[in-house]
Order: sequence, then C-alpha cells, then structure tokens
Amino acid sequence: MLVIILIVSAIVLLAAYRFYGGFLTRHCGIDDSRETPAETEKDGVDFVPTATPVLFGHHFSSIAGAGPIVGPILATMYFGWGPTLAWILLGAVFVGGVHDFGSTLMSLRNKGRTITEITHKLIGARTGLYFRLFLLFALIYVIIVFLDLTASTFTNTPAVATASGWFVLMAVGFGLVLRAKGLPMWATLLIFVPLTFAGLALGHYFPAGGVPKNAWLIAILVYCLVAAVLPVNVLLQPRDFLSSLFLYVMMALGFIGLLFAGTPIEAPVFEGLVTDKANPGFLFPVLFITVACGACSGFHSLVASGTTSKQMARESDARRVGYGAMLVEGLLAVFALATVAILSSGAIAENPNPVVLFSSGAAVFMESLGIPAKLGREFTALTVSTFLLTTLDTCTRLARFLVEETFAWRNQLSRYLGTALVLIIPAIFCFMSFDGKPAWQVVWPLFGATNQLMAALALVTFVVYLKAERLSFRFALIPAAFMLVTPLAGLIFMVIDNELGLLIQGISLGMLLLGLYVSGRSLHFVFGRQSLPATA
Repeated sequence: MLVIILIVSAIVLLAAYRFYGGFLTRHCGIDDSRETPAETEKDGVDFVPTATPVLFGHHFSSIAGAGPIVGPILATMYFGWGPTLAWILLGAVFVGGVHDFGSTLMSLRNKGRTITEITHKLIGARTGLYFRLFLLFALIYVIIVFLDLTASTFTNTPAVATASGWFVLMAVGFGLVLRAKGLPMWATLLIFVPLTFAGLALGHYFPAGGVPKNAWLIAILVYCLVAAVLPVNVLLQPRDFLSSLFLYVMMALGFIGLLFAGTPIEAPVFEGLVTDKANPGFLFPVLFITVACGACSGFHSLVASGTTSKQMARESDARRVGYGAMLVEGLLAVFALATVAILSSGAIAENPNPVVLFSSGAAVFMESLGIPAKLGREFTALTVSTFLLTTLDTCTRLARFLVEETFAWRNQLSRYLGTALVLIIPAIFCFMSFDGKPAWQVVWPLFGATNQLMAALALVTFVVYLKAERLSFRFALIPAAFMLVTPLAGLIFMVIDNELGLLIQGISLGMLLLGLYVSGRSLHFVFGRQSLPATA
C-alpha cells in the first residue's frame, strides 16, 4: 500500500508539472527573450546569472528546511495520513506551486524586487510598509527558532556538528572553483561530491563532543553573519546545491529501500475531525496550517523574490525552479508522511520529536538495502541539519534585503551593518528563557499561522499583478481566498485562547490586524475600479 501511495504521488506531481505548469507558462507569457534581473542588475554579489541545475539546488534547499518534514509528520499524527496526503498533493499543485511561480515571476519582471516592494508598487506605500514589517517580524522569529534547533542538534549529536562544519568548508571550495571557471562542471562535481559525503565518516569517527550549547549559538550567529554578506556564489549557491544532493540521495535510498522493506502502514487513515493532540484541535484550520511547507509556505515567496529571482538567467526557470521545486518538496512531504506512517503508536509515544521520527523511519527503509540503522539515522539527521543551516543564513540574507528596502539603503555599508542589525534581536533572544522555556518555544505557536498568512498575502499580490497585466486571475484567486481564510481563522483562535498567555495573544492580534489591513487593501484593488500601474 505504501509503495502504491508513493508511486501514485510521484506520477500526480510529474503530471502537474507537465500540464498545469505548462498552463502557467502559457497564461503568463513566459518569454526567454526578456532579460532577467540577473543580467540587467548584475553585481557579482546578489545578482548573479546561474545555471539552472545549480539554481534549482539552491532554491530547493532554501525553501525546504525542516518544514516539509516536521509539518506532514505532525499532521499525520493529529488527523491520519489520508487528509494529510490529500492536502499535500492538492496544495503543492494548485496552491503552493502557483504561489511560488507567481512570486518568482513578479520579481523577475520587477528588477528582482522582493514581494513587499512589488506590493508597494502595485497597491501603495503604506500597504507595502506594513507587509514588510509583517515579513521582517516573521523572519526574525524564524531565525530565533532555528538558531536554537541547530545548536541543540549539534550539542546532542556531535557527529552532525563535525560533518556540518566540513560540509561548509567543501561548499566554499566548490564555490571558489566554480567562480574561477578552471574546471568543467562535471569534473568539479567528481571532486567535491565524494569529498562532501566524506564528512559523514569524519563526523562518525571525530564527533565534536564537549562543546556547550551557548558556544554553538555564538558560532552559528557568526556563521550567519559571514554567510549573509559573502557573494551568493561563494557559499550560498554551492552550499545549497551540495545540500540538495544529500536530500536527493536520502530520498532515493528511502524510496528504493521502501520497495524492498515491505513495511505495513501502522498509522490510521483518518483520526477524526477533532484531535486532542493540537490546539485548537479542529481539522480546519489546523491541518492546513500544520502541513505548511509540504503544500504551501509564505516563506517561499521571500526566497523566490529575495534571492532566486536575482540569479535566474532566463524567464522559463520560473517554471523549472519556482513551480518544479515546490512539487519536489511535495514529494518530500509524502516521503516524510511515509516515515511516520510505518511506526507503531508505542514507538511514536517513546520519542514524539518529528525529526527523530523521520530519521527512524528513513533508517528502516535504508536498512532493507543493508545500510546499518545507526548510519541511516546519522545520515538522515545530517541531511535535516544542513537544511536548518540553509534556513538560517537564507533568512538572514532576506531580512537584510527587507531592511535595505525599508530605508532605501543599498550599498557596501548596508550589506554589513544591515546584516548585523538583523541578527541583534535573535542574538539576544536565543540566550533568554520565559517561565523556564527557551524563547523560541514561546513564539513557535505563531509560526504556522503567520507563515500561511504570508503565503496568502503573496497570492493576493499575484492576483493584483495579473489584473494589472490584464490577465485572467481566477486560477490564483481561489487558492488566495482559501489561504487567506485559513490562517486568519488560526490567529483568531490564538487571540481568544487564554492558555497561550498575553504575550502570544497580543502578538497574534497584531499579526491578525496587519494581515487584515494588507489583504483588505489588496482585495480592494482587485475588485475595485481603480486602474493599476503597468508592471512590465
């Protein structure tokens, strides 16, 4: 049964790329004769024309993170694998894919500007400013969360810390060789891919044990500062490309192993419309918010318009990279669902941490290929860890872009000082605790709803863009409306939930009001009689 689910899911996503991706390309008039921002704004730092395979790896690694792993696993535990699978496939094809494609395309045709700058141009300065503040706040608490998660992973699994450090060194070497253009791509890969995977053995035999968590927090903050100011093709591009190879290999081993494992599904198809494992516990909106990146994520709009669009050498990459990467992420989400679906309720109760469950389930599949379970868990944990680092430095870079746009401040000083300013709040909060809890656990309940509201606002902006271009926008309006109602409902539940405390209730109310204002102004332009500025 599980094999059939995975094969059918792969076929559905492949067909979606072929047919619905083709519709998006034709409808929006994708034209490779147009110059992209990577060419017109080329600066060798952020705007760098990049080969499609390298860019796909960079984009996919940046948008994936731990989201498509954690979200589907939690949703399966809450409501069963049936509704989780249905939303992953429908969401990735018709909601998340459209969101990512639209965010990429708008930025490509607006000099590589971020989604907030496009909102500013289309709808107004005040709306764009509020949207930017909304996104900046969301990015900062994502940095806080992933700082703690990464430092905890390094502390608890020293082998992963060693391998991650080696991995960063290999990525820099890979990037420098590519920049020098001294070797063809195939020869460079032949050298650096084996060297990168050698980090597994290095970490296994020389784990970086005995390093306190606070030391890791400082080291990771320094890494974020350096990674966010370096030219994109020195570390960010090559690191993301190499980390995507980890994921491809991990998924390939897992899929092939599953064919031979013969492992039955232990998880129920459907747990019911209400669960006591989540708050508020209702399938709507909890399922759709929880799955998050596996079906649709607002963070993708920031990556697509913040870094990816600045590296595209041709418009058609909006489909290959923007839409295609979302479909591959949907496949990863289905794989994550499979890793928890085979585990017994006792095994889940023993350690309900989603990353641990993912590593355990993937190791079961790999074990059928003769790979020892411990090595399989270490390899899977390293794969997840590389994506945590990717999310961190990508968030830092994107937040710096938002700061630069807010103050119309883009020069050598803003590159360094802007990045430092972005990291000040995370640097303070990552060492703090509230009522005995790390700061990230206090703000974590906000992540799901605000991330999905971010997606809704990006989709609404895409609808406004299509109207400005005099193109039919109904295909984007339906997912925009659904994504708008879902997180707003989630935030309303959080505002009225006294158990969350006044801090979270207050922040939830603020995010709710910001979201209502931006979406209200945007929809006013969609259905009003105002003429919109041309965007070409």
